[in-house]
Amino acid sequence: MKRAVLCLMAAALIFSLGACAGNGHALPQDGATPAHGAPDSQTAQPSGPEEKAQPPTTSPEHPDAAPPPAADNAERLGFQGGNIGAKGLICDGGDGYVYYRSESDGWRLYRAKPDGAEKTKLSNAAPDCINVLDGWVYFLNYWDGFSIWKIRTDGTEETKLFGGYCGDLYVAESGMYFDMRDENNSPSVYRADLDGGNMALLYPNAWLRYYYGGKVYVYTTQLVAVDIATGEEQVVAPTYIHNVTVDESGIYYWAVNEGEYRRADLDGSNTRVLVKGGDYFNYCGGALYYMGIGENENGPCHIVYKLNVDSNEKTALLEEANAFFDENGQWLGVTFRQLQESPETIDPKLFEKSVDGMFFKGLNESVWYVYACGERLYMRAALRESLIQKGRLDCIARLDGGVTVWD
Repeated sequence: MKRAVLCLMAAALIFSLGACAGNGHALPQDGATPAHGAPDSQTAQPSGPEEKAQPPTTSPEHPDAAPPPAADNAERLGFQGGNIGAKGLICDGGDGYVYYRSESDGWRLYRAKPDGAEKTKLSNAAPDCINVLDGWVYFLNYWDGFSIWKIRTDGTEETKLFGGYCGDLYVAESGMYFDMRDENNSPSVYRADLDGGNMALLYPNAWLRYYYGGKVYVYTTQLVAVDIATGEEQVVAPTYIHNVTVDESGIYYWAVNEGEYRRADLDGSNTRVLVKGGDYFNYCGGALYYMGIGENENGPCHIVYKLNVDSNEKTALLEEANAFFDENGQWLGVTFRQLQESPETIDPKLFEKSVDGMFFKGLNESVWYVYACGERLYMRAALRESLIQKGRLDCIARLDGGVTVWD
């Protein structure tokens, strides 16, 4: 088991909720850092061999490409809500199964029933941005430098579609939409057929942030809605954004530098703030899932919330333990507040010297994004209960109807 330690120099940062993408970046870029070293499709360096993608056309218009749908015609999607913006590690297949990156088996691609039954490994790939549509699972393969792959939902016919450093994969009936970095590490936004054919450049020098209703929502230094059929562009959020979701009710996004999660009409007007502060936002179907800060008898703590956007009703789904424990899950009798404010009162045996200073040897919980899968909720986290049950901190927890260690 990997032992977690906490440096005293960093203790004051325990409850900071900085932007997941950081501040002061030259744009376009993406510095989101996943919890517990999770692969980030836009920051981790490719670990596998990179294969050059076929040269794209320079226009979205292609005689053999499927036309994008009209904005008023709903098309079937391989993703739900803001799951892809949350790195897409868990996806509802619409076939009675959940498709996910397993924490119990080295990040491999699995599927299981929502209650955890019938767990089956589909691939040795480490998937990111998982989409499921029409009997196929589409994903970025972390072990292969974030190239794009697909595999049937029964685990057969695994196929590599594109080599290259790809990110933000959105799969729909009309095709797949993604960004890809060039040899200068600069991203551009592309579209391709679901078999990998007819790859076309849609927007240069930008990140893809969402696909909805025949439009790609791209980010350079602001969020721009681009109509694929006409090429018409409209700025809908003139700020540094992350965690975007678009549906018929509007555009939802995290304004990073302002520290606000916002909602706007589809033309970018009538912007209002839904939440100030917080992190790990995922809006899906009328509900906003995020991590905020609360307090209990031990002091400040992280709480995972569900906010009903229409009623403004807020429900706590999980409260992160704000005290430390050992590698067996036994409480050490030390709180985050004590370590931060009065470390001299803690048993010296719980500290360890290193070249970087004194380290506290306690383990602690941490939470990450909530994924909506149909009506069910899952979250990747590090939980004491997982350590007790499974012998490891990292897990996938199910959050609807209480907290259950699911994988």
